[in-house]
Amino acid sequence: MKRKILFSSYLGSVLEFYDFTLYGVFLVKLSEVFFPGPHSTGSLFGSFFAFSAAFWTRPLGALLFGYIGDRLGRKKALTWSISLMAIPTFMIGILPGFEEIGYAAPLLLILCRMVQGLCTGGEFNGSIIFTLEHFGPYKAGTISGLISSASALGLLLATFVGAIAIAPYMPSWSWRIAFMLGAFIGSLGFYIRRYTQETDAYLSIQPVAKQTTPLIQIWQQSKLPFSLSILVGATNAALSYTLFGFLSLYLHRYVGVKIFEGVFYNIFGLGMLVLMSPVFGGLSDQITPRKSICLSSLLILLISPVSFHLLQIGDFSSIIVGQMILGTLVASFVGPSHAFMQSLFPASSRYTGIAVGYSLGVAFAGGTTSMILLYLLEATHSLNIPSLLLVCYAAVILSVLKWNQNAGAPYEEKELPSQWAA
Repeated sequence: MKRKILFSSYLGSVLEFYDFTLYGVFLVKLSEVFFPGPHSTGSLFGSFFAFSAAFWTRPLGALLFGYIGDRLGRKKALTWSISLMAIPTFMIGILPGFEEIGYAAPLLLILCRMVQGLCTGGEFNGSIIFTLEHFGPYKAGTISGLISSASALGLLLATFVGAIAIAPYMPSWSWRIAFMLGAFIGSLGFYIRRYTQETDAYLSIQPVAKQTTPLIQIWQQSKLPFSLSILVGATNAALSYTLFGFLSLYLHRYVGVKIFEGVFYNIFGLGMLVLMSPVFGGLSDQITPRKSICLSSLLILLISPVSFHLLQIGDFSSIIVGQMILGTLVASFVGPSHAFMQSLFPASSRYTGIAVGYSLGVAFAGGTTSMILLYLLEATHSLNIPSLLLVCYAAVILSVLKWNQNAGAPYEEKELPSQWAA
């Protein structure tokens, strides 16, 4: 049963980031199909607007599915979220374009993205919570790292499928198959989750759970943990979107690398994220998630400037090494981050606290990081701006954890290994 639960969570995370990244892979193609004025700046802006719509609704989805997860059960929340995720993904694949139905096409596309954002808000963090509550705290970091690596695998899968779909020998409508494939994966995830069991942690708090709403409980008892989950979400997003959302543009615009080469180099950073997230997650099982987050923040402070210096050199080997270092740094933080947040909240408000807090942080940093970096680079002409931003995030979270020694301490020590309570 535990293997089935781990597989369903892993598959759900792959699906989530496959769907999310797939839109970015086909962004130019979608702008041509769904927005007026093909190849114009306006159509590209419209496509970016639709892409960002998923960020707006992600916190709302976290609140909705967090409430369901804390009051009706983790299993129900995750079954519904992965089922709903498959619907808008399939709809994007069959939607008529602007030439067929006019302005209804971009409006329906934006609506589909908003539904995807709702589902993402409850799916990713919920699947980790569900899995960790089944496995217990002794392998929390390892499980956290595995699910985080699944998200990177979803990025890689979307890039691979997208590259095949837009190949010159493929028909112009082949991009639709990629979205239909995402719906199929979602249906498979629904089937697997339907036959999983509810967690003991949820069942143990069920009688008490209906007394107050999770959000009120969080406000009354968990202000600092909730703030920390926002900070962790923002740091995760800043690291991830710098590595995969901005770095290709950075290499092309400021280092002089061709666009295709920039995407190619990203594979090395992505590969390190997939491989190293479980490693750093497993390390947190030995030294506690809190200490692992502190160590990661320190590594980012010291080494991220080195990685960007290597990228600025601009030759083949330097860029690859810089990408691999940066991917490893992202993995060092992403791997243990969800195990860290798991220890912040009691079971009765855990789903809502982590999902809403993390999603608020991602919505803020995920939607602004690339724009902030581009503005500062153009204003200052300093190629070290991206590393400075990462250093600032790392310094903030390290300062918070050092300032408050109780921040990130296990919530329920009796359920945790002895070294965690140290």
